[in-house]
Amino acid sequence: MREILYIRLRDPLRAIAAYAIANPDAPASILVRTAPLEEILQQALGRRLILLVPASEVRLTQVDVPSRQPSKALQAAPFILEDRIAEDVEALHFALGPRQAAGHYPVALTAQSNMENWLAPLRAAGLMPDAVIPETLCLPPPAGDAYYVLAEPDQVIVRNGAYSGYCCASEDLPFYLQTDGEAMAPATLRVLMSADVPTDFSTLDHAVELRAGYSDPLEALIRHYRPEQAINLLQGRYSRRESLARLWRPWRLTAALALAVFLTAVMANGIWAWRLDRAAWAQDAANTQRFRQAFPDEPTSLALSLALQQKESQLSGGGKHSGLLQLLQQIALGLKVTGGLKVSDLQFRDDALFADLTGTDLQALEKLRDWFKSHPGTRMDVQTANSNDGSVQIRIKLSAA
Repeated sequence: MREILYIRLRDPLRAIAAYAIANPDAPASILVRTAPLEEILQQALGRRLILLVPASEVRLTQVDVPSRQPSKALQAAPFILEDRIAEDVEALHFALGPRQAAGHYPVALTAQSNMENWLAPLRAAGLMPDAVIPETLCLPPPAGDAYYVLAEPDQVIVRNGAYSGYCCASEDLPFYLQTDGEAMAPATLRVLMSADVPTDFSTLDHAVELRAGYSDPLEALIRHYRPEQAINLLQGRYSRRESLARLWRPWRLTAALALAVFLTAVMANGIWAWRLDRAAWAQDAANTQRFRQAFPDEPTSLALSLALQQKESQLSGGGKHSGLLQLLQQIALGLKVTGGLKVSDLQFRDDALFADLTGTDLQALEKLRDWFKSHPGTRMDVQTANSNDGSVQIRIKLSAA
């Protein structure tokens, strides 16, 4: 499994963050460091990225929606909660947890400006987090009548329900616990803490279990984070799918044009290849016809190459006929490879083959001449070459070199 880079902002104004790189296969090795966020993000390549956002900026509540479809429940949540919150719902971002057995959905809400501020440095670095999790929901949920508390030098974070909790100053904790007690008084507080926490929890009217030994609050959050017990704020307009769609939209026209150019090029190459194949087929048919004229006794079912091989076998000791066969092979191959010329007449005399050729371009003659130069066994001499009205008439002489 890929390593995970956890980031927790400590000083948002100066972009100072605590971070740790955790290996899911070796959870014991978690070392927390503090550095500028810009430096931390350079370590995100190849790792999953999880951003832990301040508990004080995320409100946890619940909403009763008849729909079992989370997407519809998410759309309805702002309107149902509108009368229960003081802020303008248009300025808030809502995210849902899994539907509970009682039928309600847990809800996490925060200002959209918070989401933009948290994600802006990552977007600037070309990164997209895998999850944005409220710190409160990184703590374990209540176990029986015990709450889990994360103690820090200036605040405490309490998770008092499966998807509920709060953050307050250390000196205000007794008041918050008393408010909780109206519904269900926690019998025990299990306090996760590092060595630099000065708060004295012995004055509380609750049993306290101090669970020290953490090098940093971030380490405590990482060790107790369970994705299935948290709410990922990357929902709605901030979901990974929507984020990718927003990145893609400005490039859709460019991509469509590029695809059109590519398909046009493929079609053009296909048409050109088809035309070349048709031309080669026509040239091969013309050469075969000339061969039949020169050797009318050959079976008409034989291909040109096979007929030439058969004729060579028949005339292998035939002196001048052997030379004729070699010259016929050379002109057939040369015309097939170079293209652009057709045989109109053949004559064999004085150990030389005279061929009358027709075509539309004298450049084809140059190609044929170059081809014979690359095959030194046969000499080609141009006796005449005339061009008029878009056609050319050529007479060549082929002889053994």
